[in-house]
Amino acid sequence: MRRFSGIFVLTTLLFAAGAVVFFTKAAALPYKVAYPVLLLGLSTFLLRRKELYLIGLAFLLSAAGDVMGARHWFIPQMAFFALAHVAYIRWFLPRARRTPRIGSLAVVVPLLVFLFVVIVPQAPFPAECIGVAVYGLVIAGMLYSVLQYDGACAVGFRCAALLFVFSDAAIAWNRFVGPVPAHTWVVMITYYLAQYLFFRFALTTAASPAEAES
Repeated sequence: MRRFSGIFVLTTLLFAAGAVVFFTKAAALPYKVAYPVLLLGLSTFLLRRKELYLIGLAFLLSAAGDVMGARHWFIPQMAFFALAHVAYIRWFLPRARRTPRIGSLAVVVPLLVFLFVVIVPQAPFPAECIGVAVYGLVIAGMLYSVLQYDGACAVGFRCAALLFVFSDAAIAWNRFVGPVPAHTWVVMITYYLAQYLFFRFALTTAASPAEAES
């Protein structure tokens, strides 16, 4: 447990520092948007817990998506984040309730309506239209798998998933519909917080009783 706690505290401090660096215009570092989530991925693998590998992979794929976003490569950015959400789905779905909850459907169905009625028709190119539709389906699947999740820290994971969806919805609205005030702050604060919460609660679920006594 001490090793878990040490890695968690150090990662939290460095993650916060990385977020501050991102929002500091004077810190002209290459691809600095990716540093905080890359750190989460490396820290997760550093724990050497097999049950966390998919979560760690989701962080690394997200960091790759951040790099693509920094280069303004929108379709590769969506591709990497779609793969990250697939990794999250692979982690949550085996731990999820099979019977759909009314609450899960009440959140995911309006999200899909928003995607296909408001966002997808606004995409200017066929490739972008298809990419946005596929990505939207994948992130809706991630959200559904988290809302159906029945394990430890379920409420925390749901908050993380909802924040992630909100961040992406803000990106989509800003790109295809109209300007979002304080766009970068709205998108990145919710995105970083979502990823950090996934990390925080994944570590909680992975801490075994034996480690807690060490």
